[in-house]
Amino acid sequence: MTDPKTPPGSGTSGKRPGRTSVPTEALLRAVRDASERLIRFSRDPEVRREAGNVAQAVGKLLDAIRRSGAGKGR
Repeated sequence: MTDPKTPPGSGTSGKRPGRTSVPTEALLRAVRDASERLIRFSRDPEVRREAGNVAQAVGKLLDAIRRSGAGKGR
């Protein structure tokens, strides 16, 4: 019998229910992409400036993550 609170196919497999696991690089790419959209579409100059700072910092972080994993046979 299945648990009525758990939707079929949720595959919790020992993880906390209701939480989705997102790979770090994919999450950071999404943040960078959202920041770049804010740079293009926001009317507020301060928002554009801060979004640029975030996009630049996340880009550096992604590069560092890729470099650190380059020597590890992933």
